[in-house]
Amino acid sequence: MFLFFHPGFLNRLFLLFALLAFSGCSDSRLGDFDLFLARQKRSEPANPIFQKQYTTPSVPRSTLESLLNMSLYQGEAQKYGDVIMQERSVQRGMGPVVFSHQTHRIRFTCQVCHLELEFSFQKGESGITREDYLEGRFCGSCHNGEIAFSVRYSCNLCHISKDSPDDYSGKRRAAAGANLPGQEYGDGVNWVQAVQTGAIAPQNSLSGENIPQSIPLPNHLELPLRWTTREPRTLVRFPHKEHLLWLDCANCHPDIFSIEQMGTETFDKEKNLYGMFCGTCHMTVAFPMNGCNRCHPNQKNML
Repeated sequence: MFLFFHPGFLNRLFLLFALLAFSGCSDSRLGDFDLFLARQKRSEPANPIFQKQYTTPSVPRSTLESLLNMSLYQGEAQKYGDVIMQERSVQRGMGPVVFSHQTHRIRFTCQVCHLELEFSFQKGESGITREDYLEGRFCGSCHNGEIAFSVRYSCNLCHISKDSPDDYSGKRRAAAGANLPGQEYGDGVNWVQAVQTGAIAPQNSLSGENIPQSIPLPNHLELPLRWTTREPRTLVRFPHKEHLLWLDCANCHPDIFSIEQMGTETFDKEKNLYGMFCGTCHMTVAFPMNGCNRCHPNQKNML
């Protein structure tokens, strides 16, 4: 009886039944079994792979490749993550506002602006005005002359002519310093590793206090989630812990991802490429789709 209930014996018995079940099956099923064996050999503890059920067919490969080529960032690393806001400034005869995510995220996590200060993830949706600044809202929360330069002067630090020969992004790179871990896509900085290695220690609140997550991370989400895609051999790896270095649970749930039930039926690659779901951040600020293997461990990056 002891041998029957021994974990090692049960593991061997399970592998034996799995091998028998896969013998004589199709190549795709054998490929799935190869993936299972590979996971057993990894140093990272195994966790369940959720089988996602799709209600719509996948797009043709040529269409997907076209979307990928359209979405891959191939510009200057120094300018990735810069947001140009000009609708209101042009009306007042001012140059556009160039907002650098890089200089700000060295000091603060994303949740400071996108939760505490109530900035929308969508450009233009917050409806920011100069009156808001002067009354201490939005950018005026920091740019008050104490935390950062005041919005009442030094206008040229934010309102910059796009046609100016001066490379505004050079100021941002100078502020970043040379001690940040690099990567080959996006803005050239691996921000998760920068926090994990202690290269930077961004605050998650303007008060300087370490504000706890609005929802404690459940134990079963300590390991990265893994789920299937329409491509049988392509898995998705999603780590909550890495995202929580920068975001609060409320940044993504429930507005971007519903948590009422397991899985999001409309979530697929095309939606990401059009700026929905993961594409809300991973098309503009967080690393772009070039970094394929950050989410798909068995895929090569597209550089």
